[in-house]
Amino acid sequence: MDKNRNLALLGIIGAVLYAVADLFLYVGVQIESGNMISYCHVEEWRLMASMWISLFASLGLLCGFISLYQLVKRSFGEKLKFIMILPFLACGGILYCHFVLGVYNPLTYQSAIKAGLSESQIVQVLESAALYLNPLTITVVLCGYITEFIVIAGVLSGKFGLKKRFLFFMYAGYAIVYVLVILTVKVTGVTGLRGGLESLFETTFFLPAFFAWKKQE
Repeated sequence: MDKNRNLALLGIIGAVLYAVADLFLYVGVQIESGNMISYCHVEEWRLMASMWISLFASLGLLCGFISLYQLVKRSFGEKLKFIMILPFLACGGILYCHFVLGVYNPLTYQSAIKAGLSESQIVQVLESAALYLNPLTITVVLCGYITEFIVIAGVLSGKFGLKKRFLFFMYAGYAIVYVLVILTVKVTGVTGLRGGLESLFETTFFLPAFFAWKKQE
């Protein structure tokens, strides 16, 4: 039990680290504008810092998904454990989104600028690449939502051994953090702080696993 609880804790830490890595990419950037070039001007040292932080964050996420897999296997049985294939796909997709879309695209843009290409040419290349990558991105998002549904089903069914109100406190806690970030943006005027909220939400994948294992000690 201790091992699975610790793995879940590493998953939570991994999600928080990913949120920090996102902030290196997005703080000071108008990510709400929808302009895919807006974040390509981030300094290289920030891109590298984000890449290294997310490397260790990825290890944490993988540990968290292993803990969740063990919990689903114990709670729902051998047959339903295979549904965890989809969350593991989400884990791989999170890595892809961060390293390819978050780090590699800006580095490609900056290298192309140094090589003498015009911004319009680079935008065309990145937009063309996005057309091919969009189906994969959508798949990653769907797998992530499936992970959330698995967690909700485990709690509401009582199979995780947690009270139903646990979901309320978990999501309410995240909502409070979200509101505090929005207020901070309004007060300070610092843009891009919302960039880490999506990764921070991934803590909800592993919080139920952590407390479910802890309750069984």
